Amino acid sequence: MNTRVKSNTRRLDMAISKQQQARGAITRGRYQEAVHTVQEALGFFPDGAVSEDENRARFSLILEQAWARRYQGDNATALADFQNARQNAPDSFQRTDALVGIGECYAKLGDYEAAEVAYTQALDEANEAKDTLRGIRGLKGLGSLYWLQGHIEESIQTLTKAREALQRTRDLFELGNVMLSLGNAYNFSGLYQQSIDAYKEAMDCFRTLGYDHGIMLALSNLGEIHQELYDIETALTYHQEALQICQTVDVVTREADRLRNIGVDLTLLGRYSEAMGYLESALANARATGDQDIALQALYSLGDAFLRQGNVNKALAYATELEAEAKAMRGEFHLTRAKLLKGRAYLAQGDRKQAQATLQDALSNAHALPSRTLLWGLHAALGRASEDPQVARVHLQIAADFIHQTAEPLTDLKMRTNFLSRPEVLAVLRSAS
Repeated sequence: MNTRVKSNTRRLDMAISKQQQARGAITRGRYQEAVHTVQEALGFFPDGAVSEDENRARFSLILEQAWARRYQGDNATALADFQNARQNAPDSFQRTDALVGIGECYAKLGDYEAAEVAYTQALDEANEAKDTLRGIRGLKGLGSLYWLQGHIEESIQTLTKAREALQRTRDLFELGNVMLSLGNAYNFSGLYQQSIDAYKEAMDCFRTLGYDHGIMLALSNLGEIHQELYDIETALTYHQEALQICQTVDVVTREADRLRNIGVDLTLLGRYSEAMGYLESALANARATGDQDIALQALYSLGDAFLRQGNVNKALAYATELEAEAKAMRGEFHLTRAKLLKGRAYLAQGDRKQAQATLQDALSNAHALPSRTLLWGLHAALGRASEDPQVARVHLQIAADFIHQTAEPLTDLKMRTNFLSRPEVLAVLRSAS
């Protein structure tokens, strides 16, 4: 074996070893370590032409680096890596993987249309090549995008397909991520028991792997379920634990949603002075890191917090900002919440006519989502806004029906009882009886 062949072989062996190290670091949530490992390995490749095998190994490393940056929250840099791989990688599997990553980055950056194009093409390529892993990632990406857009039923169907595929190809890292997204879809639809079960399955996957980032996300999302069910003390416990883990996780966007959730918990507990600091920090963090979805959630949470304190003008300002950004992103769920917030603010001003028109407009979108939480909130608000007692009663009865549909599937009796006994819920149930 000549010297050049020996050198090529050593580089290939080194690249494979470094790629495995980088992937292991990603699985443990050590994203900067993964990037450093890849950079070290890429430094061994010559600047000029390399063999086909070496080029394939080089782009395998670049893709690991791109995924590390994507999970870290550095979406703009990750997008450049993925685009490089998409254009120049010699292997079709690598190019499809890069396309999935491009979709992920666009989704996080708020370009849902570009994300959907990328995911759909990646899924077509994966299916044609019978590439199970990329197919699962494509389904997971599309399913997550659908709930961001407000297409909840499509999201659940797509993510369920990904879960079924993972039963044939067991991969705890991918399964955990799919179950997180499926839990989100169930959460937005108001199917809280299914959501809790999905998040707990994700947690089991991530605990087995020792993946702190995933554990943090599952804890945070479980806390959100308890928020929706008005079990605020439990929600705050989950969110404080998630924020504690967050300090050890190597993620650029790690704090924004954790801060927002604690701010919402404190708002619902009436601890407004503490809450506002968390919510304002969450929005600033999300803006700085370019996480559009969290920024939109933070806008709603800030508007809701101001409205609960009686500052209607501030609430309307945040609702208007949220509405404009949601329209630009074609995010129907966020757009509907913006209109709900506006309607509630008009109602607080005593402008029942404007409130009714705004809420009715929101309702036309909400039934297509569907989200029981949104629907019962909208119908309850319309019940208060309607000047016709019969129309008001119809809306309140519909709201009560959605409340019962939310409570009945809960297997935890304490959780169900606590939800039904909350003042906001009781007020609707009593008005509808």
